Amino acid sequence: MAAARPAQLSTVALLALAALAAVAGGAVPAAAADVAPPASSVMAPATGAAAEGAALYSTHCAACHDHPVDRIPPKVFISTTRTAEDVIDTLTLGAMRTQAEGLSAVQIQALAVYLTGKQPAPRAAADANLCQKPPAVGPASAGDWRSWGRDPVNSRFHPDSGLTAALIPHLKLRWAFAYPGRAAFGQPAVLGKLVIAGGTAGRVFALDLASGCTYWSYDAGALVRTGILIGQIRDQPGRPRWVAWFGDDRGTLHAVDLRDGKSLWRRSLDPHPMARLLGTPQLHAGILYAPVSSLEEVAAADPKYRCCSFRGSLVALDAATGRKIWQRYTISRPPRPFTTHGRQMLGPAGGSIFGAVTLDAARGRIYLGTGDSYTDAPSDSTDALLALNLADGRRIWTHQVLPGDAWILLCKGAAAGNCPSPLGPDFDFASSPMLMQLAQGRQVLIAGSKSGIVYAFDPLAKGRLLWNRQLAHGSPNGGILWGPANDGVRAYIATSSYDASSGSGPGALTALDPGSGRILWSTPTPGSPCAWGTTNCAHALLAAVTVIPGAVFAGAMDGHIRAYDAADGHVVWQFDTGGDFNAVNGIRGHGGAIDYGGAIVANGVLLVNSGSMRQGGNLLLAFSPQEH
Repeated sequence: MAAARPAQLSTVALLALAALAAVAGGAVPAAAADVAPPASSVMAPATGAAAEGAALYSTHCAACHDHPVDRIPPKVFISTTRTAEDVIDTLTLGAMRTQAEGLSAVQIQALAVYLTGKQPAPRAAADANLCQKPPAVGPASAGDWRSWGRDPVNSRFHPDSGLTAALIPHLKLRWAFAYPGRAAFGQPAVLGKLVIAGGTAGRVFALDLASGCTYWSYDAGALVRTGILIGQIRDQPGRPRWVAWFGDDRGTLHAVDLRDGKSLWRRSLDPHPMARLLGTPQLHAGILYAPVSSLEEVAAADPKYRCCSFRGSLVALDAATGRKIWQRYTISRPPRPFTTHGRQMLGPAGGSIFGAVTLDAARGRIYLGTGDSYTDAPSDSTDALLALNLADGRRIWTHQVLPGDAWILLCKGAAAGNCPSPLGPDFDFASSPMLMQLAQGRQVLIAGSKSGIVYAFDPLAKGRLLWNRQLAHGSPNGGILWGPANDGVRAYIATSSYDASSGSGPGALTALDPGSGRILWSTPTPGSPCAWGTTNCAHALLAAVTVIPGAVFAGAMDGHIRAYDAADGHVVWQFDTGGDFNAVNGIRGHGGAIDYGGAIVANGVLLVNSGSMRQGGNLLLAFSPQEH
């Protein structure tokens, strides 16, 4: 088929897209796009529990979710973004409990497994290996890592991490923690000796940095894909309180007390049923700045879905209460009906924000990158860098690098269903832009795109392009995906030539001169074997990069975390996270591809998530130097 067909997508086809949920801008395995089933394709006859789940869906759910309107999510959205645990919670505790009245626990589980294609993880494992004492919360230390980029300008550089380049060859695994579920989302954050991490099965954990024991866990009720943000507020009596903020796949932002894991507040940031939070919020002067993205370009693969009405946005909230202060959309004009190729659509739409925004408090500005468009309706702010006023979100300037990049899941260029024609390449800005101070005293904004191009903009000259450099062949899976880093001297860019149809592809770590874009060195990822075998063994670099003085950490799709010499790029240390490990919480965990959130280094410990939707794994690994 082309991108969409008159018949409804089969459940088998929908479940094949599950890996998409972790990928910015809707990257999809090429096999799904290039070798699609014919229009007559239907799911093979189900037996046993699978047949029961299918029958329950047909009786209790299909009338609404096969014909979605307003806020009802289509079946494709549930199948690609929800875990079995999430569906079970929704039917037993959440919004759909009324519709599930009369169903037994066994029936609800059968329905959840049918919809998601996954068995629920054991709940008992969530709070195993409890710590014997309550956590010591605060004070802040110079060695902490409490946000996505560690600092407001998203450098991902830690000058005082407690780990030196000389000690890196002596790093040893100290403990492994196994998340419930089959992937390791997000990025941890550290305050003192307290680690906040998690996201799979909707669970976020507070762990001890030294031992990995569990202080508490929090059930968000949906997958948490953002990184963790830790900061301080003052409660009503004026006392300081340490809080963790993170967002989920339902578009809800959570605030949790670090002392006991209790919810302080939770806020839905956008009424659109496809909204989700993928970019980590930022904190400044008591205000949270939370980016909003969506999976509407996934839902629109179903031709019955009315495409498209979501617009990416940035929401400013009071950090203590969750009160919304302002919301600014990346696409200024609301979507309106228009006709293209004889079909009535809505637009403009798209412009998701996938990364943490960058704050320039001295100049009162916010910088952010946006994703692609969903329809043919033109917009000047998709695939663009935007500068906003810090106080009210007012637009200061826009620099669009690729107009007309309209993309919907499974489309191949023909004007069928919701498909835009011509079809764009899906070249989002998924990572956060970095604001760097150059030696000459001027500043530069550096941003990497899924096109494989690194751009440098002048933030004070309306985003004027200073230079650009092509480092990798672009693709929907990301030539440059989750985040460059810099140490003030060099910009370090992870690149990928990942081919989802073969599950393979090379990558490289490249150092650039931030003033000119000149390549200083480039190190291809070593061709190390994957612990899980040759299937889906890629050497691409998609995860965010992390820097300490003298060394750069980059995780690869082959499951290896590597440290590179910052001066010349040679590998000084590596560890294969892709195998099986006995976890401190009593589970036999396994690693996988390293994707999305990068490693962090805090208070002498290197923390690495291993496992992604592209190659599963469920581990958080902690390394520290061996005494010598």
